[in-house]
Amino acid sequence: MADVDDSVASEPYLEGQHDHTVDDKGRVSLPAEFRNALNLSEGDEVIITRHLKERCLLVYWPAAWADLRNRMADAPPRTSTALKRVVGGSARRVKVDRLGRVQIPQVLRRYGSLEGKCFVMGQGRSIEVWATAVWDATHGPEHYADMDLSDFEL
Repeated sequence: MADVDDSVASEPYLEGQHDHTVDDKGRVSLPAEFRNALNLSEGDEVIITRHLKERCLLVYWPAAWADLRNRMADAPPRTSTALKRVVGGSARRVKVDRLGRVQIPQVLRRYGSLEGKCFVMGQGRSIEVWATAVWDATHGPEHYADMDLSDFEL
């Protein structure tokens, strides 16, 4: 089993869940912890798109997005087409404002059912934005009851 050595990591690896709210203008704050790790400041761009298999949004910083695009291009043809069409085709570049917020386009807010309470979760090389109600309906403990997690002390 490989050990994770955070001191050697040359690129950001984001983790943690942060409660937020999508405001009435469709903006959500990126957690300060994430902005600091990514060196994001006012005017910097991130890419927001939809997840292919989950009803949440994905946020990438430019280097992580470029890596994903390369991996999408190298995927088997059927997978590559689906990823390019849905993930790439839904992608929007947005700027971080002076308060660390990003404007989520209406079409993506609608896809993720994002109104009001949400959370922003680090997922390594991406960030997920979930409507709290969607998460609760799709990721409660009952959805993982058949998994053997005894090796993980969970």
